[in-house]
Amino acid sequence: MTEWHASDYSRESALQEAMAEEVLGRLSLQVRERILDVGCGDGKITAKIARRVSDGSVIGVDPSRDMVAFASKHFGSPVAANLRFEVADACQLPFENEFDLVVSFNALHWVTEQGAALQSIHRVLKPGGRGFLRFVPAGPRKSLEDVIEDVRQEDHWASYFVGVRRPYIDLTPEEYRGLAEVAGFHVVRLSVDDKAWDFQSRDAFVAFCHATFVEWTRFLPEGERRHFILEVLDSYESVAAETPAEANTFKFYQMEVVLEAVSPSRD
Repeated sequence: MTEWHASDYSRESALQEAMAEEVLGRLSLQVRERILDVGCGDGKITAKIARRVSDGSVIGVDPSRDMVAFASKHFGSPVAANLRFEVADACQLPFENEFDLVVSFNALHWVTEQGAALQSIHRVLKPGGRGFLRFVPAGPRKSLEDVIEDVRQEDHWASYFVGVRRPYIDLTPEEYRGLAEVAGFHVVRLSVDDKAWDFQSRDAFVAFCHATFVEWTRFLPEGERRHFILEVLDSYESVAAETPAEANTFKFYQMEVVLEAVSPSRD
């Protein structure tokens, strides 16, 4: 897997934090619950959850060792006695029947094996346990990731990406519901919202992309990365900007799914 750079991500993750905060206000938590955060990133949001379950415990997992090291240093024990972080793959979570709740905020669209991830999440939940997941689904408008895929196939860039597979997945609500039911979940609620985030300037948008395009930019020489990002953003502007004022606006869909573990998975 690709190592994300935790310090870069933490510095440029205001958008991800805002999307998670939007959910946290609606998330009903009991003080004794055991909670797993899948794709915890830099640990900021996981730490906020831990503060709300003072008599419970929270584990944040991420496939990036750098992210887990950063999260452990800034938010783990002894900063919070009921919180720890571990390196783990969403498709092979190293727990079983342990958690009352599994959450994930804008991480699961980077897991291409969604069926395996859902079965793994089901396995770690106690019977009747809940899942509260947010991620990027398919939608009628091209996503920023779709535009990256288009640009990387252009003549100037294609030679850097020979044999590289698309590193993300975007499912429709119907596709995700089907996978969740096969994994043994009852889908309590599933909704999709169209969101927008104005970076205010091209430099700020580029900084965000520098931190979050690593699945692509790792294949490029360092001197070409900014050029690639700028080309992507120029192309994306034609997709997402309806007026000149939206030149640095990131538009994206958010699927929110609430699950209940009700039966064994049918894997």
